[in-house]
Amino acid sequence: MSGKQSEPAPTTLPPLPFGERAGVRGDIPPGTLLLVRGTPNPNGAEDAQLFLLLGDATTGPIHHILPASGVTLPPPPANLEQQPFRLCILHFSDLHGNLSRLTAYGTQPVFSRLAWRLRDARRRCRHDPHRAVLVLSGGDDLAGTVFDELLGKDPTSYIVHAGYQVYSAVGVDVGVLGNHDFDPGPELLAHAIEREARFPLLSANLRVSSPLSDCVCPAVLLVVKGLRIGLIGLTTSAEVKYWRGGGFSVTHPLEAARNLVPALRPLCDVLIVLSHLGHSLGASTASTCDAADVELAQDLPPGSVHLIVGGHTHQALNQAGLDIANVVNGIPIVEAGSAGRFLGQVDLTIDSRVSIMDAHLTTTTELPVDEDFERLEVQPLLDRVTLLLAQPLGWVADLPDLTTEAVRDQFAVGESVLANYITDALVAACQAAGLPVDLAAIDASSLYCGLSVGCELTFGDWFELMPYADTLQLHRLTGRQLLALLDDNARRADRPGEPHIERGFLQFSRQVRYAVSLGRSRPAARAIQVTVDGLALEQQLERTYLVACTSFVRQAAAPWEHHAVGCLGLPVLESVGPLHSDTDLLIRDLLIAYIRQHGGVTEEAGACRDGRLSLLLSPPTEPRP
Repeated sequence: MSGKQSEPAPTTLPPLPFGERAGVRGDIPPGTLLLVRGTPNPNGAEDAQLFLLLGDATTGPIHHILPASGVTLPPPPANLEQQPFRLCILHFSDLHGNLSRLTAYGTQPVFSRLAWRLRDARRRCRHDPHRAVLVLSGGDDLAGTVFDELLGKDPTSYIVHAGYQVYSAVGVDVGVLGNHDFDPGPELLAHAIEREARFPLLSANLRVSSPLSDCVCPAVLLVVKGLRIGLIGLTTSAEVKYWRGGGFSVTHPLEAARNLVPALRPLCDVLIVLSHLGHSLGASTASTCDAADVELAQDLPPGSVHLIVGGHTHQALNQAGLDIANVVNGIPIVEAGSAGRFLGQVDLTIDSRVSIMDAHLTTTTELPVDEDFERLEVQPLLDRVTLLLAQPLGWVADLPDLTTEAVRDQFAVGESVLANYITDALVAACQAAGLPVDLAAIDASSLYCGLSVGCELTFGDWFELMPYADTLQLHRLTGRQLLALLDDNARRADRPGEPHIERGFLQFSRQVRYAVSLGRSRPAARAIQVTVDGLALEQQLERTYLVACTSFVRQAAAPWEHHAVGCLGLPVLESVGPLHSDTDLLIRDLLIAYIRQHGGVTEEAGACRDGRLSLLLSPPTEPRP
């Protein structure tokens, strides 16, 4: 939990041999990062200086960190052995826009409670030259609540990034990009950062040639009351929405860390990785890829990094104090859950060494509400979204099969009225948009809940059902590939007496009709009596179908897939099929347009059963031809 400091770095560095053009990565030679002076959040840490490291940390080791003209790093703090420095890190992650919880019982403040604690902590150390507070965000700052709608669809319709606005107001010092921060697209994300973020956003393993190149950097040096704190950002490549012409990719995080840590460490008194990689590759709460925090800690040289502040997997680590299981290779790993339910705190003492004295979580509901912050910063945003939520879309039929309970009980055990409506609506919406879609499929991860039946349907109701920024993907499958997909789907169905685990079971539009023969065990399950457009699929094995689905389809099923392959020996298809194109069309927008056109979610508009799917508990009497 502690690491010996490296030799102090020189207080000045050689001037650049080339012209200074901060923020243009193409002007910075490979293997070099440019050190430029930034502007720290004026509401953040007091007596702070910010230095941005610009350039590309993804293509090879960083051999030089060179200052722009006139930039000089402060020296290491003096007399730390006689007067240790106490650094308090307050952190949260995966807020997903939960500034407030809008419930049927009223609005519950969330971020204003965090604001009270952050402001109180800063007030307590304001006049102490040997104490400081640093506030960090672990990414996924929006995506999943109605506050997303304030982003607009492009810079011309942009209103505000609610997350970055309140983070700036409360004094967040540094943030990292999470996978869902890319959901609006790189152009809109860059616009939001430039307009609202008064703090740096990091991602060392982000390779860019897009608008993001001028507003995201690999790392920063934050000098607070003389203490030099280095922060490196890392972003998971799992569940990232890649836009057409987006001009960015997310590379292997371990390679970026290996490239950057040795060069940055000598310039720091404390080095922190601000990670949105997830806790470990074995995490079951979200998909992870390449490496997560545990694998990162195992890969880092001992003593090179003092702390990993994590996110992405929504795990509440160290609730009752630092758990020995979360100290890997001598590096503590912390993560503060999601949706603002917890605020994390890490207390460090810096003398001749860096020691983690404590790490724990505080439950947000235990904190008072900062009434001034709620009134001045959050309420104006709430007023905006309240108007959006109240917009009427139509009517919901009085059908019990549309309720939340029915959707959760029945989605993967047979035909679903709500899934029938959505998949058929998706096909119609695609065809109306000029996309020659043959059929559509969705899984339960597209839906958060059901609907209140027999009453008016509002935008808020549908947003609650479908809060995610999933976009439309098109896949091309031959009839043979579609049959394999349906067989794979049969093995994912919920079986009688089993818990309903998310296995990625797909529901299809009306063009596909079939039965699932469950067989005597899951490996024996298969699709039978399959027809597409009224013809047996076995007679159309060479036909090509264009299939519409969501950009997130089956990703929530990754933990079960890993278990199915490793423990059950099941063959599992890793994708719906070959990707034809990613349209960048928001699924929710397509469906809302259909709902408005057809007057709601009614039987006349397609909310009904038509026998397209049945589950057979006993094996079929005849073999498949």
